[in-house]
Amino acid sequence: MSDLLFIEIFRIAVLIAVTFAYAMFDIFNKRNLPNYFAYSTIIAGLLLTLTYPYPTMLYSIALAIVIAAVGYLTYRAGLLGGGDIFEFVFISLVIPMQIAPFFWSGPQFNLPFILSVFITTGYATVLTTPIYYIIKGKRKLGHKKFVVDPERFVAGCLIFVMYAALIIFTTYEVSYNLLGVLLLFGAAVPSVIILIYEKYIYEGMMLMVYPSKLEDGDMVATNMMAKQDVSYFKSKSKRFGRLVNRQVINDLKGVKRKLPVYKNAIPIALFTFVGVIASLLVGNLILLIFF
Repeated sequence: MSDLLFIEIFRIAVLIAVTFAYAMFDIFNKRNLPNYFAYSTIIAGLLLTLTYPYPTMLYSIALAIVIAAVGYLTYRAGLLGGGDIFEFVFISLVIPMQIAPFFWSGPQFNLPFILSVFITTGYATVLTTPIYYIIKGKRKLGHKKFVVDPERFVAGCLIFVMYAALIIFTTYEVSYNLLGVLLLFGAAVPSVIILIYEKYIYEGMMLMVYPSKLEDGDMVATNMMAKQDVSYFKSKSKRFGRLVNRQVINDLKGVKRKLPVYKNAIPIALFTFVGVIASLLVGNLILLIFF
């Protein structure tokens, strides 16, 4: 076995092992990622990046910086957890460009590997979200029935029509690909369900908790709060918003008023692990659909 092949196999093994560990922390440690683990994965990623030829190494580091910068802004906006950002940076350092998939020989055009992971992670999340959260939302409702907003139902129908148009376009104008049609249809149905039942999905994600139960990095469901409630908490903490930090926790000490928090957030790291495995096996999902 050549040294280059050994290093490549070692990179893939480390990638799978570390992303699996991220998933386990996400599932069994209540989405709490130890700082020592997060920082050590970045160090490991940098060391593996240094084994690449000089141009690839520079590309890898530049890509990781972009991922970190965009990820930090996303984190500050309260849209993604801090641990997820560390994981994405690690992935981009270990394998900067999409390698030849194990089970598909289609072109990959040297696209970033992390892009393939993002796409597949999003696809897996879309497929799972309706089932996981609508069941949780239904449990909260008890025997009450779901109420469908007519406007959202119409919007859902329009989304489905858009997917149908895309399927027709790819079939007749690009190339007929049965797997691509199935993948697009598989994304269309849950996307429509998510749009129509968005309220119940959010309810399945959140818990009403007192500020004393808040943790650094929690996401507050400000979109599910009345304006007067948001104003009340802002009067207690000027930093109050979607993302909870130590300052907000300290400001809200002693407040005896519950607020909705996404304590039941879907384990993104699990789907990232699925995205990594799928990207190694079949490459970029979008290319798989169109070629």
